[in-house]
Amino acid sequence: MPEIELKTKNQTLERPTDIVISKIKEMINAGVLKPGDKLPAERKMAQDFEVGRTQIREALHKLEFYGIVKTLPQSGSVINGLDINTLDGLISDVLNLQNYDFYSLVETRFVLEVNAIRLCAQRWNSKDMEVLEKAHDNYVKSFDSADRVSNDFAFHRAIAEGCHNPVFKAMLLIVIPDIMTIYQRDRICAPNTAVVEEHTNMLKAIKMRDGDLAAQLMGEHLQGVVDFAKSRLTQHENELN
Repeated sequence: MPEIELKTKNQTLERPTDIVISKIKEMINAGVLKPGDKLPAERKMAQDFEVGRTQIREALHKLEFYGIVKTLPQSGSVINGLDINTLDGLISDVLNLQNYDFYSLVETRFVLEVNAIRLCAQRWNSKDMEVLEKAHDNYVKSFDSADRVSNDFAFHRAIAEGCHNPVFKAMLLIVIPDIMTIYQRDRICAPNTAVVEEHTNMLKAIKMRDGDLAAQLMGEHLQGVVDFAKSRLTQHENELN
C-alpha cells in the first residue's frame, strides 16, 4: 500500500480508517456520492482505497455513529439525507478528533454513561423504549457474530438518546467510536454471556424508571473495562520508566 498523508490542522492522519473517511469525503465533495446514494460495496472500496475490509467496516461504523451514513438491512450503507455542507462539516469534525489514550476514553465513557442511563430511566418515552428494545434484541441475536460489538454500542447509543440531553449524546458519540475501534483492533471484548444479562437488567431498570439502580448496574457493567484500561496504562507507564 502506498504511503498516504492526510493532514488536519494539528496532526497527520495515517490510520487506514481515517484514509477511508477522507476518501468518502472526497467522493461527496466531487459529487460522486450525494445524500441518499448507496456506498460502493466493502470489497470494492477496500480495493479502490487500498486498505483492508476491516478498516472499511471500522470507518463505516464510525460514520454511522455520527449520523453521516446509515445501514439499511440487506441494502448496504447509504449517505444520510443531509445537505452537502452539513455532511462536509460533520466529516471534517470526525477527522479532526484527537487520538485520545484508551484509559481517558474509557474513564470519560464511564462518567457519561452512568449519568446518561440515570437520566434515560427518568425521561424515556415510548419511542425511546422501542429503540432500546430493538437494540437489545439485535445485540442478543448477533452475540455469536461479527456484528456483536457494533450492536453492543448501538444499545449504549440508544441509552444516550433516551436521556434527552444532546450534550451527553454528543460527547458519547465522540468517545464511543474510538473505543469501539480499539476493542475490535485489540480484541478486548471477547464474547461473554454475562453481558447479555447485564444489558437485560439495565433495560429492566430503565423500564421501571429506577435511575439509581440503572446507574449502579451501568457502573458495574463498565467497571471491568475501566480496570483493564487502568492496568494497560500502568503497564505502559512502567515500560517507559
